[in-house]
Amino acid sequence: MLGFIIGTVCLVGLVKVLRRGRGWHGRWGAYGPHARGRYGGGPRRWLLRSIFEKLETTPGQEKAIAIAIDELREERQVLREEAQLTRADLARAIGGGLVDDSMLEETFARHDRLLAQLRVVFVEALKKIGEALDERQRKQLADLIQGGRFGRVWA
Repeated sequence: MLGFIIGTVCLVGLVKVLRRGRGWHGRWGAYGPHARGRYGGGPRRWLLRSIFEKLETTPGQEKAIAIAIDELREERQVLREEAQLTRADLARAIGGGLVDDSMLEETFARHDRLLAQLRVVFVEALKKIGEALDERQRKQLADLIQGGRFGRVWA
């Protein structure tokens, strides 16, 4: 699911780069960095806009949801740093000739701590989103997620 989202973001970015400066004002043009309206710009806002339209959210709800998602996205830097540390650990383990179990155990322990931290942040973001929505909207969002239509919200 995460790969699909990242791939979609990259594709939208590529289309924007290819279309930049050509006066293109098609369907995707309304969601660029110069977009107006309650949803802002960028690919994240484009996906959120589709979800917000399906759920018929108010501007206050949209702001609360966007803040919760932004807090979750702030953890990306932690993931990047851990990825660099893991690559260095793997390189040392392989470069030493014999794979050192204790070095890899330390790496996996760091992963466990990071995963626990990410779980807490994810649960908090999910709580904030749930609190921002009313009962009908929560059920609609649950149906979108469960039914596999989350990635096809705009369809």
